[in-house]
Amino acid sequence: MFQTKITADPSFETRRAEPRTTLEADVAMRALGATAVEARLLNLSSRGFMAESDAYFPAGSRVWLTLPGAKRVNAEILWSRNGRVGGTFAEPIDPLQVIEAAGRLQPW
Repeated sequence: MFQTKITADPSFETRRAEPRTTLEADVAMRALGATAVEARLLNLSSRGFMAESDAYFPAGSRVWLTLPGAKRVNAEILWSRNGRVGGTFAEPIDPLQVIEAAGRLQPW
């Protein structure tokens, strides 16, 4: 008989290269070669993001995101579950520019 115990991994947040900033903004997201769909950006850092969408984006797929400020970025989906995805950007972004364009922070 096998016994399994599932516990939260307290090191999960520490595995990220940097902390994420909570930001809710509507974005367009599309798999390469596909039509864009609506998604909701939930958080981001210079290297990654989490979003939710009714569309399915499997782990390992490449996507384009159109972030606030009309900046289009390429990313790889790292995980996908329950309508949410997490991904890493192909090139780092400046999250402050996205936050300002979303109107969540006044520029200096």
